[in-house]
Amino acid sequence: MGSVAKVTDMTVTEMTDLTVTQQLVEAAAGHGDHAALIGPVATEPYSYADLASIIQHAAAGLAWRGLRPRDVVGVYVADVASYVLACHAISAAGGIPCPVSADLSVGEVAGQLADCGARMVLTGAPLAAAALAAADRSWVRQVISFTDAPATTPFSSLLGMGSLQPPAARPHDLALLPYRRAIGGALHPVGLTHLDLAAELTDLRNTADVTDRDVVLTAPPVGDGRSYTALVDHALLHGATVAAVASTDELASAATQHGGTAAIVPLGVQVPSAESLRLFAVA
Repeated sequence: MGSVAKVTDMTVTEMTDLTVTQQLVEAAAGHGDHAALIGPVATEPYSYADLASIIQHAAAGLAWRGLRPRDVVGVYVADVASYVLACHAISAAGGIPCPVSADLSVGEVAGQLADCGARMVLTGAPLAAAALAAADRSWVRQVISFTDAPATTPFSSLLGMGSLQPPAARPHDLALLPYRRAIGGALHPVGLTHLDLAAELTDLRNTADVTDRDVVLTAPPVGDGRSYTALVDHALLHGATVAAVASTDELASAATQHGGTAAIVPLGVQVPSAESLRLFAVA
């Protein structure tokens, strides 16, 4: 619990001395075998030790495949476990994650990836085919998948290239590059700095009571990525177990299966048969 206190007692200024990825890797050492992530299928949970190790090994694999500091990488996935591993591996390699909504058409995905200059995208089932189609219409040259998919590079292949410590960054460096739909329908970037993310986490520290005793059920990535990213990172930095739920229709059954105490859901979603769940809504 000592390492968690270091994170949760930080001010905004102190938090920006470390990136969120640096904080997570450091905090993970204090949680060891405690479950960090539960994927959407029946596999063994990732412990906090696993999470820190995979992030750093995948970062080395991304760097070996050509990812350079400040490169933008698309994150086009349908579950929170893949989202966490992708975003933090990219950050640990010095890159900038760019969340891509699963609700976009292939043309819109291609447009976003082209606009941000991404040469690489991380994806998985059931979005891998759409990711490949979008790659053909953008600058993307490498599609890395968490699941077996033809013409993609397996995420697991990144893990044998050594290990990278997450780099330091200045507070005003870009940390996340979400895209938001404007009133006219066009997508436009709304980049967040490390200072912005630190402020989001400070707000949540003051309003969201999440501890290492919580199991936070998490719907697939929703919205532009800003609130979703902050809520998930907040839960992990406080030692909670974050469990992927394939759809909001499965929240009640997942609450029973995993002993859920809270849930990150799209705005407006209710779970009437699991009234004890504390709901955190993402617009």
